Amino acid sequence: MTWLFAVVAILVVTGAFLASLGLMGQLPEAEPDLRPDRIDDGAGPGVPEFDVVVRGYRMDEVDAELERLQQEVDRLSRLNDPASPPFPHPSP
Repeated sequence: MTWLFAVVAILVVTGAFLASLGLMGQLPEAEPDLRPDRIDDGAGPGVPEFDVVVRGYRMDEVDAELERLQQEVDRLSRLNDPASPPFPHPSP
């Protein structure tokens, strides 16, 4: 009976090892752009859409959108009160 458990344990460990190497079937390659199809919810063009990657959104796209929004805030603050300087950018 002990031999049976030893053989099963060896088979399980071997199977786990082969699976970790990808020798028991491969997953398809992940595409770099995993943006899901969007349904038009009427939100309009002002809603940013970012590419979805493994750990969230692409940081370069988010950074570019934040920079664009900061520039828009600066522009609107100058239009609102031309005598006052625009909001200072926070230092990183």
